[in-house]
Amino acid sequence: MEDRRLETHPDLMDPEWRKRAEREARLGAKKDRKRVPKPRSRRRFRMSRRGRVLTLFLVVTVVVLGAGAVVMQQLRGRDADVGSGQPPRAAPVAIGVDLARPYERTPAVNWREGLAGITVPAGQPVGDFTAQEVDAGFRTVTQAIAAARLGSRALQDHDGAELLALLAPNERARIEPKLTSAATVDKSQYLILIGPNRLLPVPPRMTGSLTTKSAENGELIIHASYVTAYAFDARPGEARSPEDIVPFVRDEQDYVIRRAPPFAKADAGLSFGDGLGYNAHMACDAAKTGILAPQYADKDRPVAGTPPVDETSTYDPTKPLPSRDTCG
Repeated sequence: MEDRRLETHPDLMDPEWRKRAEREARLGAKKDRKRVPKPRSRRRFRMSRRGRVLTLFLVVTVVVLGAGAVVMQQLRGRDADVGSGQPPRAAPVAIGVDLARPYERTPAVNWREGLAGITVPAGQPVGDFTAQEVDAGFRTVTQAIAAARLGSRALQDHDGAELLALLAPNERARIEPKLTSAATVDKSQYLILIGPNRLLPVPPRMTGSLTTKSAENGELIIHASYVTAYAFDARPGEARSPEDIVPFVRDEQDYVIRRAPPFAKADAGLSFGDGLGYNAHMACDAAKTGILAPQYADKDRPVAGTPPVDETSTYDPTKPLPSRDTCG
């Protein structure tokens, strides 16, 4: 049987071959030692660490100097305002607007849609008017409010035909020239007129009530005290807070209902009595032409709209009207 053990291999038994193998092994070991890299010196390591510290110091310095420049610029702007006699400019507040829920964070957030927000009491006899006649008067007044404040023909087309149709013949003849003219401040006393700024596809919201004021000699006076909020569309960047897109229109209006007799047939029906109003958070430039527009439509509008002194009282129909609206 052949001997396969390593120590009895014929080459290993040859003395010359063993000397040559040992010499080649020593030469190979010397070459391997030359290829081993030397470790970096500790001096080079310390220099690298100082470099990183210096770089960090320079970065922090640049940041601090940049922030200081911004602060100085803001202070200069404020000082310039003070020197000019103008109030300091307020910093923009990016509150944002949710067009899907435009009434959020406004006084109208819990108001009901349209006429559902106006409380109409059950008809009771008043003076010589029966409960049924008072009920009929309430229905006529709510129809007039809807035509003037909610009707699409009035809002979008500036068409007062729906309101005119509800009026007594002589009252219709009296105000028809105003309601059939182009948009004017006189026309806006009877109708809400919307201009190029479009409403969002959500109903206006209302709060308020109807009450009977007096009834005698064939004349019933119904008082309407209510507020209407309108939600306008806006492109990105135009509106910065909900008040920029939701103007408010407050009405204190008497409606007079007359019977015939004692009144002439041409005077029987619905007429306008005394009335006062108040608008807030609308565009003042548009209001001068009789148009209701959102606050952001003003060219020189403030960063945040100028709110009434007391928002709670302003939009509470049971409280007195403010003495002036937000356009002065």
